[in-house]
Amino acid sequence: MDQLASRWEKAKLTPVFYHTTFIENAPLILKQQTIVANKGESICGAKNGLVSLSDRITKGIVEFFGNVTFKFDAIGLYKRNKAISPKNYGSNIRKLYEEIPLFENEWVIPKKLKFDLADINKVLLIKSKLFRETKFEGLIKILERKGIEYCFFSERYLSDNDVSDMTNYLSRMRGWKKFSKMAQHV
Repeated sequence: MDQLASRWEKAKLTPVFYHTTFIENAPLILKQQTIVANKGESICGAKNGLVSLSDRITKGIVEFFGNVTFKFDAIGLYKRNKAISPKNYGSNIRKLYEEIPLFENEWVIPKKLKFDLADINKVLLIKSKLFRETKFEGLIKILERKGIEYCFFSERYLSDNDVSDMTNYLSRMRGWKKFSKMAQHV
């Protein structure tokens, strides 16, 4: 284990990042090996200029961001994108939202995220009543051609997002502070 991986583990940071997108966006993401902020199909109207990464997926994320989820190696992504950090909602959270929107467990990177295909652990194809396995046939051909592992996952097995996730959010912020301090002394 290299020093970065060791520091990441000691800070108890998540070993994977999820990025959820619509099926229409997935081929271009794979081709360019880049995720660009606010580009492509999205229900999110906010042009915040940030690429969001989650450290878990929920029904809320899939409903909002799409049915194709890239599961990335967090350390591999960090090595290519040092600007990754957990989103700190700060004290302005109540001005922005009625409830604390921690269903996303956001980690963010400005503008765009670069990755290597080897950083993808797996692609989760989220099935639902509207999205049966046949909807993913074109994407499956691309994944198989690129040698990327994929699996089908039923939306009904994802957790709901109504439970407050404040504990995970606070531990993520503490872990990141710990990691940042360790990184400064190396």
